[in-house]
Amino acid sequence: MAEETRWTVNSILNWTQQYFGRRGVDTPRLDAEILLCDILGCKRVGLFLRFNEELAPDVLKRYHEAVVRRAAREPVAYILGRKGFLKWDFKVTPDVLIPRPETELLVEAIVRCVTGKSLVQLEKEAFWRRKAEEMRTLAEKSREAARTRLQEETDPDKARFIVQEAADRQAAAEEAAARNTGGADELRQHRLSLLDVGTGSGAILLSLLALLPDAAGTALDISPAALAVAKENARNLGVAERAEFLESDLLARVPSGRRYDVIVSNPPYIPDQDVAALAPEVRREPVLALKGGRDGLDVYRRLLRQLPAFLAEDGLAAFEVGIGEGRAVASLCARAGLAETAVCLDFAGIDRMVFAARPRSRYAAAVAALRDGTSA
Repeated sequence: MAEETRWTVNSILNWTQQYFGRRGVDTPRLDAEILLCDILGCKRVGLFLRFNEELAPDVLKRYHEAVVRRAAREPVAYILGRKGFLKWDFKVTPDVLIPRPETELLVEAIVRCVTGKSLVQLEKEAFWRRKAEEMRTLAEKSREAARTRLQEETDPDKARFIVQEAADRQAAAEEAAARNTGGADELRQHRLSLLDVGTGSGAILLSLLALLPDAAGTALDISPAALAVAKENARNLGVAERAEFLESDLLARVPSGRRYDVIVSNPPYIPDQDVAALAPEVRREPVLALKGGRDGLDVYRRLLRQLPAFLAEDGLAAFEVGIGEGRAVASLCARAGLAETAVCLDFAGIDRMVFAARPRSRYAAAVAALRDGTSA
């Protein structure tokens, strides 16, 4: 990019697309647009309205730095410092694995097992909880105003109207509080406890905590740098008070005697010999989060030797797995006493998740429903 050239949004995107293409970037135009949007602080659709806008020198400098990094096959998420997951942005650094869309399916399935509801249903309930809180506040203000007006009112008919108006507002608030919130009481009676083994950025655990406001969880990771990222994400999502962070090699440092309702893990599952053939971007991610031993199953074997001692009798275990590993991980779960298993596929029809519970336990029916593709 010669300094004397007058670069517009359109011309810089066209140049970058060609440059990335020569460097082997899979999605050259998309990446060019995402990087420029980040610097301009706009959405991608906004670029089309600014095609003829000339870029300022400071914008060009920052964009050039980002382009150089991307051409070197650094992942876009590391350049931006964040990655979208479900409806939140998570901070990511080279110390953590970048959250994938496939992992969103794992979170969704856990929520369905725990609540019997979809994410859409939970969002609807959250809307009504917010609405109910707003109406409670309004009803309280109405009661205060009614008290003041009653003290000054001498007309009995007007006084009755004031009392009725305040009662109507209170009734509306109670109706909003009760609407579309079925099932929440069960969670409140027993605060759900979650354990995320190898938490990385915290995307799985923290998303679950945000979706399940009556849950609390523990995040484990062998990397203190990864835990620092997860802690920051917990603060950003507003769930830090319900999250605990422990530096631990799998479950080694979990206090004995603890039992969790849900234990989830997205461990390293790529066979060691396959790592060298991964895309350059993936090889930029922490190797500890990638290499799963000779057949990719080493961490599952270790984890499932430890896990039964920390999983509640009625608990649920959930794992992300690599291509073709579903049946093997399900077999490991069965050997660990979690004989009710389900292997679930991702968007591409590939083994991606394994769920397991003890037979006839609380979550056994939910796991069977996942396996059979039905509703529990």
